[in-house]
Amino acid sequence: MKEQALRRLELRFRFFFILIILVFIVLLARLWYLQIVQGEEYYAASLGNFGRQIRIAAPRGNIYDRNGNLLVSNRFSHVVSVVPNDFLKNPEALRFLSDLLEIPETELVARFEKLKSSQREQYVPVKHDVSPEVIGRILEARLDFPGVTVEQYPVRSYPLGEVAAHLFGHIGEINQEELAQMRGLGYRLGDLVGKMGLEKTYETYLRGTDGLRILQVDSVGQHLQVLDEIGFAPGQNLHLTLDLELQLEAEKALSEHLVWLRENTEYTAASAGVVVVMDPRSGAILAMVSYPRFDPNIFVGGASQEVLGGLLNDPLRPFTNRVTREGYMPGSTFKPVTVIAALEEGVTGPNQSFVCKGMDRIHGALFRCWKQEGHGVLNLVEGLAHSCNMVLAELAREVGPEGIAKYARLLGFGAPTGLELHPLELSGLIGDPDYKRKTRDPRWYPIETVHLSVGQGFIQVTPIQLVQAFAVIANGGKHYQPWVVQRIETADGRVIKEFSPQITREIQLKPTTWELVREGLEKTVSTGTARGAFWGFPLDRIPVAGKTGTAQIYGKEDYAFFASYAPADNPELVILVAVEEGGSGSLGAAPVARRLYEVYFGLRKPAASSRQQPAKEAKTPAEKTPAEKTPAEKTPAEKTPVEKTPVEKAPAPAEKKPVVKETPAETAPAEKVQVERVPVEKNPEEKAPVEKAPVEEAPQEQTLVEEAPGQETPVGEAPLNEVPEEGPLGEEGVPVEEPPDAPVQEVTGEEAPVDENPVG
Repeated sequence: MKEQALRRLELRFRFFFILIILVFIVLLARLWYLQIVQGEEYYAASLGNFGRQIRIAAPRGNIYDRNGNLLVSNRFSHVVSVVPNDFLKNPEALRFLSDLLEIPETELVARFEKLKSSQREQYVPVKHDVSPEVIGRILEARLDFPGVTVEQYPVRSYPLGEVAAHLFGHIGEINQEELAQMRGLGYRLGDLVGKMGLEKTYETYLRGTDGLRILQVDSVGQHLQVLDEIGFAPGQNLHLTLDLELQLEAEKALSEHLVWLRENTEYTAASAGVVVVMDPRSGAILAMVSYPRFDPNIFVGGASQEVLGGLLNDPLRPFTNRVTREGYMPGSTFKPVTVIAALEEGVTGPNQSFVCKGMDRIHGALFRCWKQEGHGVLNLVEGLAHSCNMVLAELAREVGPEGIAKYARLLGFGAPTGLELHPLELSGLIGDPDYKRKTRDPRWYPIETVHLSVGQGFIQVTPIQLVQAFAVIANGGKHYQPWVVQRIETADGRVIKEFSPQITREIQLKPTTWELVREGLEKTVSTGTARGAFWGFPLDRIPVAGKTGTAQIYGKEDYAFFASYAPADNPELVILVAVEEGGSGSLGAAPVARRLYEVYFGLRKPAASSRQQPAKEAKTPAEKTPAEKTPAEKTPAEKTPVEKTPVEKAPAPAEKKPVVKETPAETAPAEKVQVERVPVEKNPEEKAPVEKAPVEEAPQEQTLVEEAPGQETPVGEAPLNEVPEEGPLGEEGVPVEEPPDAPVQEVTGEEAPVDENPVG
């Protein structure tokens, strides 16, 4: 009995002991919730009767280039903060605030009502970067409207203006969606956060930790004294791989060349383009330009609806980062991929001869080379150097679309490169029979294989993919992930994160494949389609390898491309230039790359010092469409230096105007356009016409197919003109096919509107 009584007593003791422990756990959990989770809110409420809080904003981290040049920083300005409840309860005060800050009353009320009840009793920022006139009026009215104050506030500063705007990005006020995602990190309504570019990608590093000032106030809200103050911690600094000198030169070279094209050639719509410079030995981005641009400074104090609407509605889409978010048909810059596929699959070799007669009929469709009379007999290297369409067509028929697609994907096309930059890059498109069968049509026609081999049809690549592919060719197969941030440091210089080159994979090809492709690319510049753009360049000392490209876009002028690397025997730079509606690659893109090589290798003095802010243009295409621009509006600063566009004769002195060679009209037959034909690329042996440009215009590697004699159809944004024998017939009894929707629309359509929305 005693044992049973003791056992019952022991069980009761254990029960009460466990109960006491559970009660303590509940009390501790509640205490943790009140102190940690809601501590700030209750603390603010406890101060409501005699104290108010003002957050002391921490400055964001700076951004530097690889040499320590300051790119993005902060400046101190003034911010207006208010106690929401003081204005929600006072319509007159709300009206005063609305008129003064030019913010609609309804917007102010909506913002205030989204706050927690405790936050409505504390100061909340409502307007950043306020003018001195507004500050004066606020100070005068503080006795009548005590719930408003003006504080010094660090605001973002972009001293380079539009330079590298798509890379740096911009900041803006946090929206409800972002707030819901980041509330646990201490964000509040009214905070400024990164909206795109590095500002958004590295938001958690760039953002500092805010301080806090507690003010004692009287019964009417007037400040009496500072009760307590907690200091802020500034954000962390980014050090980039970017070379500011190259970046400034790339920006200036591209913008000036666009002006030159519009004023001196028939390509009057050339107003957008891309320049990317990469180190093929590491994948580091040295320069990145997307044009047209925007000035991120306009968002610092809040962009007006008029300015914002003008930028958002600009048909040139200045907020789109074309380097990562635009899909292009690469044209002839894709031809090295087809050559690699043919060599690796064993369908051709260095000794094989090809015959180009200028045209060939492929299953009923007449496929043309850019050189109307044909190239005659040439080998594989010569075919690549002179961009012979007929050589590529023969290779394509042997390799097949699956083979071309296989090696394109091996070089990185059709998938993101891994560059860490917001908004995320597009994947692009490498179309093959399987893709077409799933998305469009189960039929794949032979002419579509030929189109794919020359970078037309069902193919879309981003500039960052194209520059990465040429870096792989330049370095012999190492697939580096593109990167732009070297390290992250604290404000006192302590490194907290360091980045290094990352090889995602290494491509193993036959040594002869690399040798032949590189030889073809080097001869493209020395004797092929790009030789006019590099006339006078010391290729004996600094050999350059590259590939011109001219992509035909339905309803638009040709798009110009030039992908290259140098020195060809030991590459240090890979440069890609793309110009929308810029004509041939040799005329519209290659001169920009040449200028950058000249600066990098010390052959030309940089146009803008990396220690000085470049002069801003009076008007950019982001602000005015090409149709609105007239020659009278162009500023002298926009003129292109002589060295930029080489001439056929010896280079002219730098201080003189470009030399114009007087060529009789009859000596330039390539410029004559027959009525029944579409203009094709100029012969590299012929001179450019006087009235067009003071350069030797190299061929436009356009790919033409013909349905019937005298009725050519340019290859547009989708393959045309090849259907099975039982398909519908055209007027001349030749099979035709309705052009499907352009792949470019599908790829760029992946861009969510929010990505390019500067206000988030």
